[in-house]
Amino acid sequence: MNKKVNLVSSIIMYVIAGLVLLFYFGIGFIAQMTEVSRLVLLGASSLFLYIGGGLLSKYLDNNKPMKINLYIFFGLYLILLITLTLFDSLWLRNGFNFSGFDNIQDRINLVPFKTIMTFVKEFDSMYSTSQIMLNLFGNVCAFMPMALFLPFLFKRQNKAFQFVITLTLMILGIEFLQLITGSGRFDIDDLILNLFGAVLVYLLFKIKSVNALIHNIFLLEKNKISKKSYIKIILFIVIAIVLFMGVIVYRNKLYDKNYEEYSKIYNPEITFEHIDECSDNNLFYEDEVYKYYFECYGNDDFYLIVNNEEKYHVKDFLDSSKYNYDIDMLLSTMDYNNIKYKVENKYPHFNMKVKNTFGSAYYGPSDVDSDIAKLVLKDKSVDVNNLEFEVNIIPKKSGEEVMNVDFEIYEDGETKTITKKVKVTVDEDLNVTYKEE
Repeated sequence: MNKKVNLVSSIIMYVIAGLVLLFYFGIGFIAQMTEVSRLVLLGASSLFLYIGGGLLSKYLDNNKPMKINLYIFFGLYLILLITLTLFDSLWLRNGFNFSGFDNIQDRINLVPFKTIMTFVKEFDSMYSTSQIMLNLFGNVCAFMPMALFLPFLFKRQNKAFQFVITLTLMILGIEFLQLITGSGRFDIDDLILNLFGAVLVYLLFKIKSVNALIHNIFLLEKNKISKKSYIKIILFIVIAIVLFMGVIVYRNKLYDKNYEEYSKIYNPEITFEHIDECSDNNLFYEDEVYKYYFECYGNDDFYLIVNNEEKYHVKDFLDSSKYNYDIDMLLSTMDYNNIKYKVENKYPHFNMKVKNTFGSAYYGPSDVDSDIAKLVLKDKSVDVNNLEFEVNIIPKKSGEEVMNVDFEIYEDGETKTITKKVKVTVDEDLNVTYKEE
């Protein structure tokens, strides 16, 4: 009776495992999955296969189903490995995208530890924790399962030299595939990290008690293991997990600290301190084409309080401080705080209109230069279909010239260029006249 229960139960487990696999491959074709989703689905399928194999082994009274399972697990692992290294966009892979051998030197790194040291140096930086962990620890872990599958499935791989040679060739093969297909780059540091992780686990599995435990788990053998060995193995695993989680927690704290400092520089909190008295000294800033005036504040008595720590006049804050803040950002903050100001053009100017028939992405030049004048363009568009640019004309020397202003409209991979012509005349006194043709 028990044998029949084991047989029926094993069949059910195998069917569930198959359904999970079908779901995995089906979802893979119609939607993008995260690496965590892939691991969870393949892990669930492997778990049902493992239980099914265990029940079937009891029914048959041998461990042949578990040995067959190992080949299946190996196949699933290879599918996951190839997917992540060649096709998964979350790992910055884009499949077969061969683009020839132009700039191939930019897609090859043959300098050992160059990439590794780049990420080590950026450990205390604005790089995301996932970026660093995937590039360092992800590469270390990627080939660790090979330390289980190769020696278990192929007897010759039990020799360390043979294992290292085989693994090196496999890793180099994937690196070359990434280079040739355009799905990634060839990096000697990937080989170093992949090989390090796999060899480390290979050596751990050579420890007698660990090797016996692995055989008990995956082949249902009944090797005797002392309690002391169990304690050592469990303690090692716990320490490894705690250290790994500790690195992640510490890295997140560094990131949060850097993000806070970054925000203070690039998105500072600004308040204003001023005396509400009108003054003749109300020009608070000027740039290439504009002058900015307070309506009823004196420049000497108007201050920006930054992050509740520092105090600046406007010009000092924009031109001389450590903060990455421009005049447009400041004007938005002033608008929000009802600080009244006015803006005057320093040079002749007019509005240039461009019809965007596609109603899509576009590009307008910031300036157009010539011998006699410079056109500085400010995008004032409020409707993507009807573009509008303010054109400021900065005279340089006397003369007359027709200047071309090129706008690019993008749609479905195509670029349409629209050229507007401006005839500019500058007299001896640098007075400007213009005509849009």
